[in-house]
Amino acid sequence: MAASWIAADLPPIYRDGREYFLLGHDDRLYLVLNRCPHRGGPLKFGFVNGDDEIVCPLHHGVFKIAQLVAQASTIRLDEQPATAP
Repeated sequence: MAASWIAADLPPIYRDGREYFLLGHDDRLYLVLNRCPHRGGPLKFGFVNGDDEIVCPLHHGVFKIAQLVAQASTIRLDEQPATAP
């Protein structure tokens, strides 16, 4: 299994008025709401611990990545071949 990571250095990603961050997990890419489920802090500035959990930077709440990517609000990015114009 590949290491999970957060793209904290990217600019904000917005969709439907909500802010997301890019997350790599199990060799896939996801857009995850940039909002801590506990207190609403910016998860993208947290870190991934050794148990595949994201630790919130504000209150140190811990959230399993598998549960975050399973949320209905999470968008899985799929690779698609480029089409010629």
